[in-house]
Amino acid sequence: MSGRPPSLLVFSRASTSLVRVTGVCAAASAIVALAGCASSRGSMEGPIVAEAKSLPDHFMVAVTGIAQKEEPQPGEGCRNPMVDPRNGTILNLVRSKNSTGDYQVLGLEYQLDPTYGVDSRHLLRVDCATGKALGIVDQ
Repeated sequence: MSGRPPSLLVFSRASTSLVRVTGVCAAASAIVALAGCASSRGSMEGPIVAEAKSLPDHFMVAVTGIAQKEEPQPGEGCRNPMVDPRNGTILNLVRSKNSTGDYQVLGLEYQLDPTYGVDSRHLLRVDCATGKALGIVDQ
């Protein structure tokens, strides 16, 4: 033996096992929680489900508030927010992948807005390099 009283040796082994079991349970719980979050946010893999209506030629990137706008640039990824240069309708980025972004359509008061035919269950997919809308996708 190690020179420790037997009761301390048993306690030490038991607490080490308890720590291992607790760690494994915590890791498993974290994995389940993350998987649930990932599946609930939707996916960029979803297809275009409808064509958008009454679109601008392209959306612009809002900088320093929505009053100033600049052209989207290839290689910058999806910027937030984007804005309709005609009327100030705001696009709020929800998710993006490979320079394509899915945006909520918001009115001037930052409420969900059915402009372009996008309702509360859908998002507007935009090519972030050009600002051109690609269509409506499921949220």
